[in-house]
Amino acid sequence: MSDNLDLDIKVIDTMHHEFLALLNEIKSCKPSEFITLFENMIEHTKDHFSVEEEIMGVHDFYNKQEHFNEHTVLLEEMQYFYEKSKQVPAFGKSYIHQYAYDKFKRHILNIDSQLAMFIKKSNIIL
Repeated sequence: MSDNLDLDIKVIDTMHHEFLALLNEIKSCKPSEFITLFENMIEHTKDHFSVEEEIMGVHDFYNKQEHFNEHTVLLEEMQYFYEKSKQVPAFGKSYIHQYAYDKFKRHILNIDSQLAMFIKKSNIIL
């Protein structure tokens, strides 16, 4: 996970760094900590998405509906794997170890980057 995914939008980059820290923590945690850390990651993601959605709403981002829809899909997927991992921990660990980072990276490169360009082009100060 050494990719530089910074968008040069401080508030968003900070949340992305926090997510990566949580992801790294959950990848190396004790089995007894896994569910709690997964919950923390979901809550952080909800907070993160809420901030982005507020920015998009306030500044009338042209592609906000697609971005909102992507947030819904990602959160539903995380919640699905979280619920399954309560009964079969390996299920959740597979998501965390094999998919979560790639989905995070794809979201930044394909979705968040559009918002960052809009913020910069519009000279929005956050």
